Amino acid sequence: MTIIRDREKIEKAAIILEDVKPSNPFEYGKWKRIPKSSLVKIAVVRALSPQTRVSNLRSLEYSTDLDKLLTDISDERIEVILRKHRIRFPKRKVKAVKLVRSINWVGTIRALEKFSGRSLEDEREARIRIMKRTFGMGLKTVSDFLKDIGFSKHLAVLDSRNLRFLKSVGIAPENLKASRLPDRRIYYELEDAENEIANQMGITVSELDEKIMTYTGTPKELPHRI
Repeated sequence: MTIIRDREKIEKAAIILEDVKPSNPFEYGKWKRIPKSSLVKIAVVRALSPQTRVSNLRSLEYSTDLDKLLTDISDERIEVILRKHRIRFPKRKVKAVKLVRSINWVGTIRALEKFSGRSLEDEREARIRIMKRTFGMGLKTVSDFLKDIGFSKHLAVLDSRNLRFLKSVGIAPENLKASRLPDRRIYYELEDAENEIANQMGITVSELDEKIMTYTGTPKELPHRI
């Protein structure tokens, strides 16, 4: 597989996205004023997001059941709640919920703050450290979490929409399937490409991601960031 990152294609992508107004503007450093309980909620929702529809995630997010998941309830009750909101693979994701809620997110993010915004390599290190402490949260999911809380500037949240956009400008090959994105080598190459586009535009990759989401749209019944 060959990722093509010549100047012409990078500039083409930048021109297409230049005037796109993001639906949800990115706010760097937002995590510093997010309450502890809200950080945990964001982490739980992100841990449950793989393969789950946006509408089902929203159902959980805006219900009192999300608060219940943060308490010391039994595995059986966690699974019942996940099934109620049609979260995919509920039995497996019980472990994800328990691990995520056991983490001191304020302390964890503060400990990783030295990596925030410095460089792509530094933020990749922060992402790997979180991946090692959680269950089922991969490159995309942790990147999404760190972008949501305003921690990262350089990490790409790569899903099918980003891939379609990168294909449309000739950066990603047409035969590359979204199912290959969890491959670290492929993810890193596409992430490098998005960083080049962002640099060309003079914005962060997190801001670029919001532009791509706005440009490509978000069909309600697509799995969350898949």
